[in-house]
Amino acid sequence: MSTNKFIELAAVNVSGSIEKKGNFNYLSWSFALAELMRLDPAASWVFHEPQHFGDTLMVSCTLTAFEKPVYMWLPVIDHSNRAIKNPDAMAVNKAMMRCLVKAIAAHGLGLYIYAGEDLPDAKDVNANNIQNPPPPQSLTNDRFKAALGAVEAGSYDVNLLLDESKFALTSEQKAALSEFTNAA
Repeated sequence: MSTNKFIELAAVNVSGSIEKKGNFNYLSWSFALAELMRLDPAASWVFHEPQHFGDTLMVSCTLTAFEKPVYMWLPVIDHSNRAIKNPDAMAVNKAMMRCLVKAIAAHGLGLYIYAGEDLPDAKDVNANNIQNPPPPQSLTNDRFKAALGAVEAGSYDVNLLLDESKFALTSEQKAALSEFTNAA
């Protein structure tokens, strides 16, 4: 029976290597790549031609690790998480390497850092004139555990999980969260 490499990578504690820039937590591409290559020295990646969206760009790559290809994409963004108009080569290079790290995360390493990233900020909801915010999101147990790992690593705020307008936790998840916050 083969070992599940996703579980093996997801179990790697990266909390000591998380870097912060503004409001964002991230892993450096050199750290993420070194960790991946320790477990799969045959891993390889290919960057694809950037896609134009008006005067902005989307970069993408395919990372093959453990004989499984993962395609990932990322817009070229600034420090405020906004697409850069007419990005220069340095901005494109940085986005490509962040895209590679995101693909590595899709294989498991540091995936919990991205927990909640897909949720809109309150200011974005208001800026887009959305009258009714989306209903609270249910979390699978795997995503809930990843969020707890991110809280423990200091890269996610436990108060966001407690916010019932954002998350509809099951009674089991609420109990686990209560135990977690009491133990902390």
